[in-house]
Amino acid sequence: MSARSLQYYVIARRWASDLEFFNIETAFFHRLMDDYFIRLCDKAYFEQFKHTGKELLKLEEESARASALLSLQLKHVELMAEDIIPENAADLAVDQVRLEYLMTNLTRDYREVKRALFQLVERILKEDRPITGLSAN
Repeated sequence: MSARSLQYYVIARRWASDLEFFNIETAFFHRLMDDYFIRLCDKAYFEQFKHTGKELLKLEEESARASALLSLQLKHVELMAEDIIPENAADLAVDQVRLEYLMTNLTRDYREVKRALFQLVERILKEDRPITGLSAN
């Protein structure tokens, strides 16, 4: 197997690890949304909460799509490594570019959703915090 194909395999394995982390992080995001659901439904936050929830759903769909494409790419390289199918570097390169574009966008979008969700929860927490330094007199 060529060095290029081996490099594609290593990169694809790293992306698979990234997708596993995204799945863990997505579960955390849902838990966070559940924990603050009542307060996030307040009219002051609701539109942003709804938008963030929709974006999270889109990310989950894109993550599933990336996972399926990545599985195919890994299987293809593994079959080539075992000499079950002939090496086709051109097809691998096309798929690799498609996956790279998808993973780059997915990573960027996950960061944006994470930032938006954390900002919402942070606003709620700041409003819940009692004001310190005031005397009771």
